[in-house]
Amino acid sequence: MKLTDSPVAITLLVANVLISLWAMFIRRDYYFYFAEKPYEIVYNRKYYQLITSAFLHADLFHLMFNMLALFSFGTYLESFFSSRLGPEIGSLYFAIIYFVSLLTGSLLTTIFNFRNPQYIAVGASGAISGIIFSFIIFFPKSQILVFFIPIPAYMFAFLYIIISVIGMKNKFGNIGHEAHLGGAIGGLITTFLLIDKSFSIFLSYFS
Repeated sequence: MKLTDSPVAITLLVANVLISLWAMFIRRDYYFYFAEKPYEIVYNRKYYQLITSAFLHADLFHLMFNMLALFSFGTYLESFFSSRLGPEIGSLYFAIIYFVSLLTGSLLTTIFNFRNPQYIAVGASGAISGIIFSFIIFFPKSQILVFFIPIPAYMFAFLYIIISVIGMKNKFGNIGHEAHLGGAIGGLITTFLLIDKSFSIFLSYFS
């Protein structure tokens, strides 16, 4: 696999890094305008925050963690789509899955937190969750490291959803559980709709 096989994933990675670093070290006021604030989205109609917040990150660790996931899963998935569907369609479908997952993650975050004027969220986690779950559809028995322990991807998906739901209910940690779950759902649904026989491919691993 060559990086040139994944132009959308690499472009998104570079955009995330540049915009996040710009906001962290040069224009801190960008967080004030472009972070996701569900209260403002609903009551002040700042709908653009649903998208702009996904190109900001809280700190370098947050940025690094998300970009490592985007590089690891995103470049492989886009290259896989391109090999199956051709480079133009493959990259287009990858971009659609990324941005639909981004939006579903942001929307679920807004739905659950719009009554809280203090709630603020940033990060590409929703979009990346969608990419990871799209990857799992085609490679459910691949190994994913969880705290350095390899587990099958389908088991990772199950644990991911359970933890996200529990985290949403209990407000566990400073983590956007709603974005994670919303992005995962968006990635699954969009992949099943876009990629012909993707559901059958997933089921074939267990039959």
